[in-house]
Amino acid sequence: MNCIHRFLVNGFIALYPLKVYGKENIPNGKAVMLCNHFRGIDPGFIAKVYNKDIKFLAKKELFKNKLLAKIITSFGAISIDREHPDIKTMLEIIKYLKEEHKILIFPEGTRNRTDTNELQEIKNGAEIFAVKTKAPILPMMIYKKSKIFRKTYMMIGKPFELTEFYDKKLTQEDYDKMNAIIVDKLKTVHKELTDLIEKKHASSKK
Repeated sequence: MNCIHRFLVNGFIALYPLKVYGKENIPNGKAVMLCNHFRGIDPGFIAKVYNKDIKFLAKKELFKNKLLAKIITSFGAISIDREHPDIKTMLEIIKYLKEEHKILIFPEGTRNRTDTNELQEIKNGAEIFAVKTKAPILPMMIYKKSKIFRKTYMMIGKPFELTEFYDKKLTQEDYDKMNAIIVDKLKTVHKELTDLIEKKHASSKK
């Protein structure tokens, strides 16, 4: 870790305290990590939990600023066109997974700009990388939009695999089924985290 990285990481840790549930669920080797998305700093929370080599997908618009592009690329960002992802980028992601690394994807496709912590529509795409590389999917949830000096809560669910879709020619029906499975897993973790935090807050008020 160079001096700039160390400064940014240490600063982030000091400003945004984090409480994580389920860290033991992070598998060894490759994995497609899926998490809801509130702010541009969200990858920093995953980096605090899993402080090893990891790539994450970032919208191409962020790379227009050369300084920002240099910083986020150094932290593992891969530029992607959310509407029309190119083959080169997809192959880069697949190669990285096959080399037993982890990739972070925000399946909502964009940040949650609502005033709630509700899970937004889950876009297709992550399942392709998981099936092509036979990688487990790791569902993760952030409780709500982070604020400076306020503790952020995150839950990591149990990894799962889309094994029934391995080594077959996929149809649109298959993609729809895979998306439904992913949505169900993410919603389960979302509910578990929400229930846990709300119970915790209710107990503290007694």
